[in-house]
Amino acid sequence: MRWILAACVVLTACSSKRSERDSPLVAEAKRCGDDCPELTAPRPILNVQSLKASQAYYRDKLGFKVDWDHGDPPNFGQVSRGDFALFLCEQCLSAPGAWSMTFVANVDKLHEEFARRGAIIRQPPRDEPWGLREMQIADPDGNVIRFGAHGDHD
Repeated sequence: MRWILAACVVLTACSSKRSERDSPLVAEAKRCGDDCPELTAPRPILNVQSLKASQAYYRDKLGFKVDWDHGDPPNFGQVSRGDFALFLCEQCLSAPGAWSMTFVANVDKLHEEFARRGAIIRQPPRDEPWGLREMQIADPDGNVIRFGAHGDHD
């Protein structure tokens, strides 16, 4: 009986190390080698009810790419568009309704795309007193992304 217990412990330890080594989070961290800046762009972690549904929303409605997911079944993943990346965490302990800000070349053009795709538009593009032209979109979990461009854009 002891050898069965010992084998289970070894197998569990080995599978944990393998999953840590194969983790997409480790791969993300490894991209930051010796020539990495002191800090890299943050990856907001958004609390979502369903990873699969959120990935579909970000892909189909916002034009993001589903980069990877992790877990068995998957409960954590990354979506990205351009240099902007978000972690999606299914039913995390964090509060729902996080906000992120990103900058774009043309807010109005992006708004047209998102509206055509059926995204949840919280605020259409408008000129803000701080000199940016901004819009806001939301995901089905109430997370918000603000998109801003310099205000003198045609």
